[in-house]
Amino acid sequence: MADSGAASLDSASVDPVPDAVSGAVTGAVSGPVPGNAAGFQHARDLIEQANKAHDIQSSFAPAVQIDPKTGEMWRKIFEAIGKFFGAIGDLLSPLAPIMPFLLYALGIGIILLLLSPVARMFISSRFERFFSRDNLKADKPWRPTKDAVVALLQDIDALAAQGRYDEAVHLLLVRSVADINNFRPDLVRKHFSSRDILSHPLLPEGARPAFRQIVSWVERSYFAGIPVGKEGFDACRKAYVEFVAAEGLA
Repeated sequence: MADSGAASLDSASVDPVPDAVSGAVTGAVSGPVPGNAAGFQHARDLIEQANKAHDIQSSFAPAVQIDPKTGEMWRKIFEAIGKFFGAIGDLLSPLAPIMPFLLYALGIGIILLLLSPVARMFISSRFERFFSRDNLKADKPWRPTKDAVVALLQDIDALAAQGRYDEAVHLLLVRSVADINNFRPDLVRKHFSSRDILSHPLLPEGARPAFRQIVSWVERSYFAGIPVGKEGFDACRKAYVEFVAAEGLA
């Protein structure tokens, strides 16, 4: 009897929520929120402004479409390369136990080859600019033949008679370099300039003053644009004649 009375009291003390209050709460939750809507619209406006200003990257370039035929071609190429090196590996696999010794032998052979006189001569002739030339000396004087001297003087005198002094001096230089090349084929290289030949230790000292005079006037003519004129031609011809006269050829 007491229990049923307590139950009645509890049920009576819990009043149901009035419908008016429940409806007001539901309307407040589900209804529009003016403040939030304005914020969303403002955010959209900012995004549109940023997109129009192009300050940020909002679009991306389409992905590059690879031609299937091209992709297949490259796949076959790399497969062929892989098979090639795989075949080499299979071929050398029996040598794997002794491969370190073979590499040592190869290294020793390369060192001995580089130290050999033949290899050193080849390297010095091909890459002479990269090595010191202080120990090189001209072993004999340069002696151009008498016929070459006479022919050269006749040719340059003919050009000078026409007033073509620049061409005459240039011809004198070219013929002199050709004579030097015939005398010392190991001196003149294709990449050498006139100054390289002039400073080369294998150039005989007796030829150096005349060659220096000729090179000087040719450089003035071709690089500085200063005409040689009769003065320059006479100076070059005199230097050359004095040189060959000292050799007893003129």
